[in-house]
Amino acid sequence: MIKKTRLFKFAAALGLLSALLVVPAQGWAQAISAGASAAAAGPHLGGEITISVHDDEQYAPSGAPSNLQGYITFSLNDGTVYRIQAEAGATPENISTALDGLSAGGGDVQLNSSPNGQWLALRTERFHADCVGWDCLALVNGDLSAGEAVLAGGAVIHPEGMPAVSNDGDLIVYPATDGPHAQDLFAVRRTAGVWDAPVLLTTASTYAYHDMPALSADGSKVLMDCSPESWPSRAICEVDTTGTGFRTVLDQADSPPGLPDTGALHHPDYAADGSILFEGDWGGELIWRLPVGESVPVRVNASYTNDNSPCVLPDGRIASLWLNRPGGPGYHEIKIMDADGSNGFVLLLNVDVFDVGLGCGMLSTYREIYLPLVTRNAVTP
Repeated sequence: MIKKTRLFKFAAALGLLSALLVVPAQGWAQAISAGASAAAAGPHLGGEITISVHDDEQYAPSGAPSNLQGYITFSLNDGTVYRIQAEAGATPENISTALDGLSAGGGDVQLNSSPNGQWLALRTERFHADCVGWDCLALVNGDLSAGEAVLAGGAVIHPEGMPAVSNDGDLIVYPATDGPHAQDLFAVRRTAGVWDAPVLLTTASTYAYHDMPALSADGSKVLMDCSPESWPSRAICEVDTTGTGFRTVLDQADSPPGLPDTGALHHPDYAADGSILFEGDWGGELIWRLPVGESVPVRVNASYTNDNSPCVLPDGRIASLWLNRPGGPGYHEIKIMDADGSNGFVLLLNVDVFDVGLGCGMLSTYREIYLPLVTRNAVTP
């Protein structure tokens, strides 16, 4: 089900986490077809397999160099964040443990990736004294070599939701309560190594709440949840990252023929062709696509019910949180399917992902190692 993204403080004792995460012993991925029966699952977070903290080798793409599989960023509800290659059999990388090598602290949540994978943005209590007890906006290199609290005018930023970061790392969009509405979107830009004052993006909006930003690949536009109430989101909006051109992309009343004109629209993202993917609930939570130039969305795969929070991988596949795996425990399990809804499989069996936002990006190791080969073979990532 759709879950509210406004967060409460974590009460977990984060210092008890070890440098390695224990994960299920009976396989992390299982290919399934919608509606097919699933194999019996192992115990939730049981077993004895360990995941290394940071190992670039395991994130090298399999198969031909032109396979742009990418990775997914996600949160657990214990104040830890991860990324995982979007390939069956992959194991998650504990980003929180890796961040311990850069800055003490914890409370990590809502990790997001730039589309090219070179940058990570998140909310965390690391990197600055003013972030302890009240998480701040932070930027981390995709290779985890450095990180910083974003300081605008020398002051930290306290976002109220998931941030989005551009491919060059010089633009971050985030929700906060410092504007004229109950919650607005702001953009903060870095010029010559210095972060400028945040710019309000949602001035022209008639909605009270704005959340879950998703940047276009060129950083010129941003999608968002927009709604007259904090939850559920009732519409999807878009605005230029300069703050101009605000528009409603879809409202709950823009339902396809035969469906209710009330519902929820949530967690939009851009596909490479300019279409927009989102979670829509017009009588059931499904993943929808709004094609370019169209006003009526289409279901991606109606067989995947209770399917939530999509993001689009570099190869066009769709990652989401699916609760209705046959035989499953009803957890928010990461599912991947092709752009047309076929070839779906669960990437992490029996792992209940915190439904506060997924991020999709390209593997940084892929870009560094394989992109020259791809370019020479005239394959455009």
